[in-house]
Amino acid sequence: MNNNPNLIDTLKKSIKDEKEVKNSEFIIAIVINIIFLYIFNNLLNWHISFITNSFQDVLWIINLTLTFTIIVNALYLFYQPKWLRDSVQIIINILGFLVVYFLYAVYPFKFSQVFISYGLKLVLILIMIGIIAATIYQIMQLILRIYLKLQK
Repeated sequence: MNNNPNLIDTLKKSIKDEKEVKNSEFIIAIVINIIFLYIFNNLLNWHISFITNSFQDVLWIINLTLTFTIIVNALYLFYQPKWLRDSVQIIINILGFLVVYFLYAVYPFKFSQVFISYGLKLVLILIMIGIIAATIYQIMQLILRIYLKLQK
């Protein structure tokens, strides 16, 4: 008998072990995302030496992602079934991937040291890989949640 849990067992366990989310967590997320909106929309005004004017080219996807996240967290204050949270998390992951992709593609940074630029590009690639893995996991969890719901 194999005592090693497979992916399906791991997903089932994570679904069963989910903690209830408190409304205060959604309020905190809203406040933090509003702060991030303010920061990102003012970075160019602050003339930070390593951020170039091409940051403006990625600001639209950052604003879209943060605004979507604020709206979703506000919705969760009133309505938060687990299937909706799973579905929306997939969308947020995709938007997050796009943010990182555009930061990589546009690369609105200029560092005096080349190795810092290469290091940051590598970090952006690793983040994209991590987001892809998390999204695949989230999709599998959503499918399993729907399957288990249909089995009842």
